[in-house]
Amino acid sequence: MIHIRLEGDSAVEVKAVADTIESFFPQHITFTSIKPGTNPRYAGRQKFFSYARLEITTQPSPSDASE
Repeated sequence: MIHIRLEGDSAVEVKAVADTIESFFPQHITFTSIKPGTNPRYAGRQKFFSYARLEITTQPSPSDASE
């Protein structure tokens, strides 16, 4: 399983990239709702973010079996 965090200056940017990634892996990935950052340390410079998990089952290659 792969964990992904998208971060951008605007919700529109994050949404565009999330939609693009989801179009490549429609059965394996779904991003969370886009949220603004809330860390007070970055007040006035908050980014927008979204998370996802990518789950792809792969078959081991013959070279993996010998390791």
